[in-house]
Amino acid sequence: MKAFVTGGNGFIGSFLAEFLLEKGYEVCCLVRPTSNLQWVKDLPVRFVYGDLYDKDFLIDVVKKQEYVFHLAGKIKARHWDDYYMTNVTGTRNLVEACAEGNSNLKRFVYVSSIAASGPSGKGKLKDEEDADSPVNEYGKTKLLGEDVVRSLGTRMPFVILRPPNVLGPRQEELYSILKILQSRVKLLLGNGDKQLSICFIGDLVRGIEMAATSEHTVGKTYFITDGNTYSWREIADTIAEELGVSPFVIPVPYVLLLIIASLLGFVARLRGEKSFFDASTLKRIRTTYLTYDSSKASRDFGFSARTDMATGIKRTVEWYTRRGLLRTPRGKRRI
Repeated sequence: MKAFVTGGNGFIGSFLAEFLLEKGYEVCCLVRPTSNLQWVKDLPVRFVYGDLYDKDFLIDVVKKQEYVFHLAGKIKARHWDDYYMTNVTGTRNLVEACAEGNSNLKRFVYVSSIAASGPSGKGKLKDEEDADSPVNEYGKTKLLGEDVVRSLGTRMPFVILRPPNVLGPRQEELYSILKILQSRVKLLLGNGDKQLSICFIGDLVRGIEMAATSEHTVGKTYFITDGNTYSWREIADTIAEELGVSPFVIPVPYVLLLIIASLLGFVARLRGEKSFFDASTLKRIRTTYLTYDSSKASRDFGFSARTDMATGIKRTVEWYTRRGLLRTPRGKRRI
């Protein structure tokens, strides 16, 4: 089995490449000459250097592949055009390359995001039949990318997947939170309600492969979650317990946190960057509900999560601790 992965050097993509290799796939990853390959450089994968903007190049690359997993995307950008160029134009080039250059393709897998669907609303699990209402430029361009895939769906078999907040090792934002919590600072995020769905990385990549190889998923869209909903405080408390730093000693009130987030956003803009934690992000965390129903994935291709939250966080903390990126939790020996 031959698989082509875009975004294979990223968080989800690197774990997907590892999982596909374990399943016996021959894996080829599209990377840019400037890509950071720290997570995949030692894997037995074939690297092709290029980008999503040269369709002739893409036609040549995909022509002998059986499965194409499209994960590459622009998550953080300062301008709409930057999001659009990667998430829409790049996706269109790849889809057209597959449609024109590979009539034997078994499945095109577009890994989208819950951002394309938009918030769920308080007390509601949003499903795939609900109206899409993306609220930011990333979500709007991911939805447009989905539209591109669907528009060419008659020319090749495809499936669209929408992961929620994905947790696990290598996830930069989660690592930042781990470091803050290990410093015994209590971030008063969320509002106490169960506001979000999650999925741990091992379950997600297994679900991606299951969807790619199921005969029941062609032309369909799926949320993939662990089947539960959580509050931000519940997740933070579980992390703190695993880190051995509970109870917290320095609670940071929301108003002060808002000031800090605003300053971080301002500094990032001065550097020409986009901060993962700015005032708009903080406000969104406090007021937005991101809960989704993944029962369709269970019905159609038998997906169910194997990793509960406590186990997933434990494995993540252990991963960073082994690499010396976190202090050994109190009362525990370094693994």
